[in-house]
Amino acid sequence: MAILAIPLHAQRLVIGERVPDLNITQWLNGAPVSDGKAVMVEFYHSSNPKGAERLAQLDELAKSYGDRLAVIVVTREKDDAVISSLLGGNPSYRVGYDGDGSVFSAFSARYVPYSVIYDKRGRILWVGNPSSLSAADVADIIH
Repeated sequence: MAILAIPLHAQRLVIGERVPDLNITQWLNGAPVSDGKAVMVEFYHSSNPKGAERLAQLDELAKSYGDRLAVIVVTREKDDAVISSLLGGNPSYRVGYDGDGSVFSAFSARYVPYSVIYDKRGRILWVGNPSSLSAADVADIIH
């Protein structure tokens, strides 16, 4: 009898399905307040050449739609310089440290930037590369 070692991979996220649990290792600037709001989770790594620009866009989204949308940035990096860039300027988004990569895995985040938007009931509304996602698109998604 042969025993096969098959690695476990996260399931692909499906629009309309329930979002995985957001089991963050450590919140770096306060736990997110998402009661009654849609949530945008963006996976981040400092190697992204447009990372600083994207963080500014996420801060604007959090400020503009804060009454309807909680914005969360998830990183696997805990280097002081990376944390400084994420938290510089007292951003309106929340930052979660995913020390063991379990959140990246559960959300099928295999590249950055990668985002998942879900409604207040935890149902997935949108998944993918947010590079071409405008503020108006986000407003339409969370209507």
